[in-house]
Amino acid sequence: MAAALRGARGLFLLRQAAACPFQLRTVSLFSSPLELPLGSRLSLKAAGACPGLESSWNCQQVRTKARGNEYQPNNRKRKRTHGWIKRISTPAGVAVILRRMLKGRKSLSH
Repeated sequence: MAAALRGARGLFLLRQAAACPFQLRTVSLFSSPLELPLGSRLSLKAAGACPGLESSWNCQQVRTKARGNEYQPNNRKRKRTHGWIKRISTPAGVAVILRRMLKGRKSLSH
């Protein structure tokens, strides 16, 4: 959970500390590290820009994109990428075919 807070010196990124879920750590994106150390704490009451942040429901993770559906089969693309004509047309592809022959593969390419 990260929230942005715009202050007088620039933009501050607020994220949860590992030890206590309701204390936020500030990281400055525009000032030097000497002006605002990483270990400095900013209380929720002092921030004032995020009034509803103290609730635990606002600290839940947000799921944005489903994973696990990367492979969408397409025979034309499969044959053009891994097929016999593509393998034989390049020296590296010939090396792939020869390695598979030496290993004793029944299928050398698509």
